[in-house]
Amino acid sequence: MRRVTIAMLLCALVFGILSTWLGPRMIAYWYAPPVPSGAASAFNCTDAVQWAMNKLVWTQLIGTAIGLVVGLVLGVLMRPQRAPPPSAPPATKTA
Repeated sequence: MRRVTIAMLLCALVFGILSTWLGPRMIAYWYAPPVPSGAASAFNCTDAVQWAMNKLVWTQLIGTAIGLVVGLVLGVLMRPQRAPPPSAPPATKTA
Protein backbone atom coordinates (compact mmCIF):
# COMPACT_ATOMS: atom_id res chain seq x y z
CA MET A 1 0.00 0.00 0.00
CA ARG A 2 2.84 2.35 0.80
CA ARG A 3 4.45 1.73 -2.59
CA VAL A 4 1.19 2.54 -4.39
CA THR A 5 0.77 5.76 -2.40
CA ILE A 6 4.34 6.86 -3.12
CA ALA A 7 3.93 6.09 -6.83
CA MET A 8 0.67 8.05 -6.92
CA LEU A 9 2.19 11.08 -5.20
CA LEU A 10 5.32 11.07 -7.37
CA CYS A 11 3.33 10.78 -10.60
CA ALA A 12 0.91 13.48 -9.45
CA LEU A 13 3.86 15.76 -8.72
CA VAL A 14 5.53 15.05 -12.07
CA PHE A 15 2.30 15.51 -14.03
CA GLY A 16 1.49 18.67 -12.06
CA ILE A 17 4.89 20.13 -12.93
CA LEU A 18 4.49 19.11 -16.58
CA SER A 19 1.04 20.67 -16.80
CA THR A 20 2.36 23.88 -15.23
CA TRP A 21 5.19 23.98 -17.76
CA LEU A 22 3.16 22.90 -20.82
CA GLY A 23 -0.21 24.41 -19.83
CA PRO A 24 0.37 27.93 -21.16
CA ARG A 25 1.60 26.52 -24.48
CA MET A 26 -1.43 24.23 -24.79
CA ILE A 27 -3.82 27.05 -23.94
CA ALA A 28 -2.19 29.39 -26.46
CA TYR A 29 -2.28 26.69 -29.15
CA TRP A 30 -5.87 25.46 -28.67
CA TYR A 31 -7.77 28.54 -27.55
CA ALA A 32 -8.09 32.22 -28.34
CA PRO A 33 -8.94 34.32 -25.28
CA PRO A 34 -12.38 35.90 -25.31
CA VAL A 35 -11.35 39.53 -25.59
CA PRO A 36 -14.09 42.02 -26.39
CA SER A 37 -13.35 44.18 -29.41
CA GLY A 38 -12.94 47.92 -29.15
CA ALA A 39 -10.45 50.54 -28.03
CA ALA A 40 -11.36 50.21 -24.36
CA SER A 41 -10.32 46.57 -24.28
CA ALA A 42 -6.85 47.42 -25.54
CA PHE A 43 -5.98 48.95 -22.17
CA ASN A 44 -8.02 46.67 -19.92
CA CYS A 45 -7.04 43.01 -20.19
CA THR A 46 -8.59 41.87 -16.91
CA ASP A 47 -11.09 39.56 -18.60
CA ALA A 48 -8.45 37.89 -20.75
CA VAL A 49 -6.08 37.41 -17.82
CA GLN A 50 -8.82 35.96 -15.60
CA TRP A 51 -9.85 33.60 -18.39
CA ALA A 52 -6.25 32.46 -19.02
CA MET A 53 -5.52 31.91 -15.33
CA ASN A 54 -8.74 29.92 -14.95
CA LYS A 55 -7.71 27.70 -17.88
CA LEU A 56 -4.21 27.29 -16.41
CA VAL A 57 -5.54 26.22 -13.03
CA TRP A 58 -7.90 23.71 -14.65
CA THR A 59 -5.02 22.36 -16.76
CA GLN A 60 -2.94 21.89 -13.62
CA LEU A 61 -5.77 20.12 -11.79
CA ILE A 62 -6.46 17.80 -14.71
CA GLY A 63 -2.75 17.04 -15.12
CA THR A 64 -2.42 16.23 -11.43
CA ALA A 65 -5.49 13.98 -11.53
CA ILE A 66 -4.10 12.12 -14.55
CA GLY A 67 -0.83 11.73 -12.66
CA LEU A 68 -2.67 10.22 -9.69
CA VAL A 69 -4.37 7.68 -11.93
CA VAL A 70 -1.12 6.81 -13.73
CA GLY A 71 0.63 6.46 -10.36
CA LEU A 72 -2.13 4.18 -9.08
CA VAL A 73 -1.86 1.94 -12.13
CA LEU A 74 1.94 1.86 -12.00
CA GLY A 75 1.95 1.25 -8.27
CA VAL A 76 -0.43 -1.69 -8.59
CA LEU A 77 1.40 -3.17 -11.58
CA MET A 78 4.84 -2.81 -9.98
CA ARG A 79 3.86 -4.56 -6.77
CA PRO A 80 6.21 -7.40 -5.96
CA GLN A 81 4.69 -10.81 -6.40
CA ARG A 82 4.06 -12.55 -3.12
CA ALA A 83 6.17 -15.58 -2.43
CA PRO A 84 4.27 -18.84 -2.12
CA PRO A 85 3.69 -19.85 1.49
CA PRO A 86 6.36 -22.17 2.83
CA SER A 87 5.35 -25.77 2.71
CA ALA A 88 5.17 -27.73 5.91
CA PRO A 89 8.15 -30.01 6.51
CA PRO A 90 7.44 -33.66 5.89
CA ALA A 91 6.23 -35.57 8.90
CA THR A 92 8.86 -37.79 10.47
CA LYS A 93 8.14 -41.19 11.89
CA THR A 94 9.18 -41.77 15.43
CA ALA A 95 9.22 -45.26 16.75
